[in-house]
Amino acid sequence: MKRKRILKKLNKIKQEHLIHLTPRKNKKGKYYSGTFQVQNHLELMYLITNLIKVCILALEENECLNDKQIPQPKYNVNEVLRHTLQLIPFEEHQFIDQVVDLLDNLNGDNDG
Repeated sequence: MKRKRILKKLNKIKQEHLIHLTPRKNKKGKYYSGTFQVQNHLELMYLITNLIKVCILALEENECLNDKQIPQPKYNVNEVLRHTLQLIPFEEHQFIDQVVDLLDNLNGDNDG
């Protein structure tokens, strides 16, 4: 009975916190699909454009850039960094902490 209760609790916190990677399967086996949030297709297009512009900036190494190529370089870098923050799996860390607490409690029960 205790095992079922623990499994139920683990599955609940897994569902609440493991949101960035979704397990998938194909012919080659198991893999994970990652996600991040955008408001719409236009924002996704701008994100991809900003990623390309930041790469161009990095490759140019302070060479003279035409303002028409990249009119707002600071904005482009800022947007890329903002989206990159979404890729940090904070929720997954919370899941790990809660699982460790559950295991500590279980191990404590076994000690006594």
